[in-house]
Amino acid sequence: MRRPGIAPAVAHHHHLLLLADDVESDEVASLVLSHVAGSQWTALPTPQLPGVLDLLPRHQRGSTHGAGDLPLALTERATLTGPWRVDLRTRHALALPAWVTQAWVVDVEPDRSGPAPALPHGYGPLLDAFGAHHPDGVERQVLDVVHACARRLAGILRTTTGVLLEPDPDSAVDLTVHAPVWLTPEAMGHVLGPVLPGVTVLDGAVPTAELDGYHAFWRPSERDDEPGVLVEAEGAEVLPAPLANAAWTGQGVVTYRLRWLAEGAEREPTTRGALRRRASVREAIERAAAALRAVVGGEVLDEDGFLVDLA
Repeated sequence: MRRPGIAPAVAHHHHLLLLADDVESDEVASLVLSHVAGSQWTALPTPQLPGVLDLLPRHQRGSTHGAGDLPLALTERATLTGPWRVDLRTRHALALPAWVTQAWVVDVEPDRSGPAPALPHGYGPLLDAFGAHHPDGVERQVLDVVHACARRLAGILRTTTGVLLEPDPDSAVDLTVHAPVWLTPEAMGHVLGPVLPGVTVLDGAVPTAELDGYHAFWRPSERDDEPGVLVEAEGAEVLPAPLANAAWTGQGVVTYRLRWLAEGAEREPTTRGALRRRASVREAIERAAAALRAVVGGEVLDEDGFLVDLA
């Protein structure tokens, strides 16, 4: 028996996470459950019925929240229900690509800001999809999570405004290593040198002030105009939700953030040469993160705060 299909009338009035047939429910759930502290299944999916992920569990309403929690109120709701089958009729009605075969319905109370002033380059694809009145509060936080899931799972976020947001999965280049061990600038150079040839610790590093932090820099080529990679070492002030229950975080956490200093079109290139350069930088950052984790332990998270396995 096939799962029930989503009706176009329902789809038009909800934000949707749209995915291909090869994405399993467990993949969606693992991302959401790790990203939003306290979220849980209230109904597991079956071959006949979709499941329901509650992002605002009732047992937490009115409680104090930590990193990764969404703000709660007795009247608020935030659920992700799916997977629903997307048939040809619905794909046509919503102008969806042929590869979309399943939908997850976002149920959250709309919360919009006042008119936002126009910016020359906009506010980014997600906020720009709503015109001058941007999503706010719980709605904004839920959409951030769903948009991140769409990028990780090579899917689409369809907003209630009818805009299809299809983030490029390969645009997530940056990584952060969260670990219990502090490396001195000298040790950082020894760890990264073999995988990032020519990496240098920047002036201003303070080897004796451990949690004051320091930086290292690496340029992918000899071209001065090509964006480099910045490695930032500092003490973590906020613990990411996926690490909330990790035993090793009890004595404090150090973050080693590897950021590619590229913006805009360079992160989502269209030419083959630019695509190759981005892929090369991405591979270099992955090698560097793996080298760091081999020495300091901990976990690696991507730009959206999801755990990454570099094995």
